[in-house]
Amino acid sequence: MAFDLKSAGKTVAVAEENLWGGTCPNRGCDPKKILMAAEEARGKIQHLVGKGFREVPAIDWSELMAFKKTYTDPISPDRIKGFEESGIDHYQGRAVLKDAHTIQIGTEELTAETIILATGQRARLLDIPGKEHFLTSTDFLALAELPKKIVFLGAGYISFELAAIANVCGAEVTIVHHNATPLRGFDQELAEKLVTQLQAAGIHFRYNEQTESLEKTATGFRLKTDQATYEVGAVVCATGRIANVDGLGLTALGIEHSAKGVVVDEYLRTTQPHIFAMGDCIAKKEPKMTPVAGFEGRYLSQYFAGNTEPIHYPQVPTAVFTVPTLAQVGITRQTAEQSEEYTISSVDMTSWYNYFRTNDPAAFATIIKDQAGNIVGAATLNEKADEWINLMTMIINLKVPTEKINQLIMAYPSVGSDLQYY
Repeated sequence: MAFDLKSAGKTVAVAEENLWGGTCPNRGCDPKKILMAAEEARGKIQHLVGKGFREVPAIDWSELMAFKKTYTDPISPDRIKGFEESGIDHYQGRAVLKDAHTIQIGTEELTAETIILATGQRARLLDIPGKEHFLTSTDFLALAELPKKIVFLGAGYISFELAAIANVCGAEVTIVHHNATPLRGFDQELAEKLVTQLQAAGIHFRYNEQTESLEKTATGFRLKTDQATYEVGAVVCATGRIANVDGLGLTALGIEHSAKGVVVDEYLRTTQPHIFAMGDCIAKKEPKMTPVAGFEGRYLSQYFAGNTEPIHYPQVPTAVFTVPTLAQVGITRQTAEQSEEYTISSVDMTSWYNYFRTNDPAAFATIIKDQAGNIVGAATLNEKADEWINLMTMIINLKVPTEKINQLIMAYPSVGSDLQYY
């Protein structure tokens, strides 16, 4: 957005306390997916052992991390170079609102007519004795060596994704959750199937356990819950994230906020109308993900260019990037089950040619249609789920009728050519 505003003739300055580029490219979705590439490749070979392959290769963690660094290391320098070439002022340090139009960054003070908050989120750590020994997702994605035993606290998508990577790279992995519902918000029928797949891969799941303490030992760490004691090399706390809004000076300016984020209106304005907020630091019902933040950035660029329509979010897909991958978009199974307006179909695609040819052990879908027979919600568990869900996202957002889908000719065999069967 900074580059768009500069191109539109605005005077622009940006401030960053940590790494330029933010969480996703430096220590979030991008490096995670690089590590997942090894998980995906190994999984494909594992499915074909005895069908062309004789053994499953081991993953070298140090080589994999070195490859990841070839992507992440240049991000901050490249971003700074881009700012300098574009004439955008950039400041390294924590930015605090001194008053409604003044930002303090260390000893520097800047004044601005318009201010945009895009401070993101951080890991929320359980408040227990020894919490200083927790690793976060940021720490995990920077591990020089992979511990032999790891406990992941929490059963959300971050815990699932990192646990799956650690497991396939050779660690003994346990996921400990405080209740019996993993992946809350996702299609639970498919979530249970994913748990079954990950259990078969070697991941242990422990439900309804309350974490009590963590202490350092001579050989690693001792985690105690109300039901068990775990002697491990690391404990990753993935029990949620909170908005980075404390200590910014918001309260003094009367800007409404909480741990869920800054409260904004339909124009992304805070309670100070010249101060806007976007991305993961705002309180919203939409998923807090990079594509959503990018959408909001494009909206604000257009807003400041004179297009003052309120923001309208499309249906946003969400995914759990494991092998197999779980993804969903639109009306959920949980919502559809509470209404007579929808029909729900559970589809077993495991025997379909597109999945048979790679011997995928799990390929399932949930299709939700309205009374006209058009797709309004979809979820899937399969190793091609990211592409599958993007097709469904276009169908749902563009309101493509089923008869129009059936008139298309897609490349065969592919995820797209299967659309005619739903």
